[in-house]
Amino acid sequence: MNRKELYILALITFMTVVVWIIFGISGARKISKVEDQTLKTIVPLTPTFDSDIINQLNRREAE
Repeated sequence: MNRKELYILALITFMTVVVWIIFGISGARKISKVEDQTLKTIVPLTPTFDSDIINQLNRREAE
């Protein structure tokens, strides 16, 4: 193989990889849609702890 053939082969390989990545990203975007109904039912967690429960658990471990 001469230099020109290697250049063409590298260019074709690069273009194939780019097209493959583009199709992969577009396919993932189409598949991973979240419906509006699901978004309405998702409720964020509140980061509060009930200190009485934690104290009871600590006492239970001490026994």
